[in-house]
Amino acid sequence: MIKEITEKKVIEIVSRISGRKIKNINPDNELKTELSLDSIQVVELFASLEKEFDVEFPLKMMTVKTSREFLTILEETLSESKA
Repeated sequence: MIKEITEKKVIEIVSRISGRKIKNINPDNELKTELSLDSIQVVELFASLEKEFDVEFPLKMMTVKTSREFLTILEETLSESKA
């Protein structure tokens, strides 16, 4: 359940930043090539996710290519912050 809520929230944020409709986004879309996010938008996504989930991501987050990769690192970060 939490995983689905987290995925939904990430997709909503990607939608807001990319300007694309939620129904046209899936976790496997490549952020730069398929969703046409530029470097500034990727940084905005990074910052928005940190703010939304009240976490600080590792710098490796800046190298992700898909929303699914963001989700994986987000889940790892959230589980580490609970430990």
